[in-house]
Amino acid sequence: MSQRAQRGNNLLFMTEPAGQAIEAGQSIVVTGTQTDGIHVQPFYTIRVIAGNRIVSEGTVTLKLITKIDQVNFLVMDLLILEPGEHLTRTYHAPGLDLAIKAEVPSDSGVSAIDVAVFGYKF
Repeated sequence: MSQRAQRGNNLLFMTEPAGQAIEAGQSIVVTGTQTDGIHVQPFYTIRVIAGNRIVSEGTVTLKLITKIDQVNFLVMDLLILEPGEHLTRTYHAPGLDLAIKAEVPSDSGVSAIDVAVFGYKF
């Protein structure tokens, strides 16, 4: 995040409006456009909103990964989404940066996901 964090809710990351397509058996870094990850350190809490589109052909597993000094450190949470399923989770800000990785099993088809991350600051 290049600008100073404002009070209240801040949109830190979101996939393109068309979603992120993932082929069967692939694993991608959803936050790949932000090579250092999503900078979450200035925030008290973060909210992750994720959805697997209804047209998806299989389950998607999202890994929320804490990054320290630009290195993947620990998996903070696993979110498993079936086609058409959406969820929202709130966490205390997990250190400095956050990366999100998506995985689709090799026995399914193409899946499409949407992800957004908000940070809250007092």
